[in-house]
This record gives sequence, C-alpha cells and structure tokens, in this order.
Amino acid sequence: MNKIASILLATVIAVVILGGFIAVLGGSILGGLLFLVGIPFAFPMSTSIVVLFFAVIIVRTILEKRRQKREMQKYLTSRDD
Repeated sequence: MNKIASILLATVIAVVILGGFIAVLGGSILGGLLFLVGIPFAFPMSTSIVVLFFAVIIVRTILEKRRQKREMQKYLTSRDD
C-alpha cells in the first residue's frame, strides 16, 4: 500500500510542478512560487524511484549470472567421461 500511496503522491506533486512550470511560462507569480515550493518535495521521490529501478535491474542481473554459473557448474560436473 505504501508503494501505491507514494506513486500517487509523486504523480500529484508532478502535476503540480508541471502546472507551476506552465504558469511560470505564462508569467504568473503564484505559479512560479508553487513551482519552487514543489521541487524539494518531488525531487526525493523521483530520485528514490530511479534508484529503486536501477537497484532492481542490478539485483536481477546478479541473480541471473549466479543461476547461469550454477547451471554451468552442474553441467560440467555431471558429465560422464
């Protein structure tokens, strides 16, 4: 449940930041302040999501390499010469 809540919260904050950015381009002072206030809240979440994504890829790669190594060792040791 925490993952879903954090994704929803990140989505809401991203929409707010994008809205603030559009307002900055339009020249609104309130939109500019909203954009600047939203950055510290959205940055840690987006960073943690990216780090989590790469951590999952790295762990899966390591596990796959270990599995391949085990299969190769099993193949080499179980051969009948």
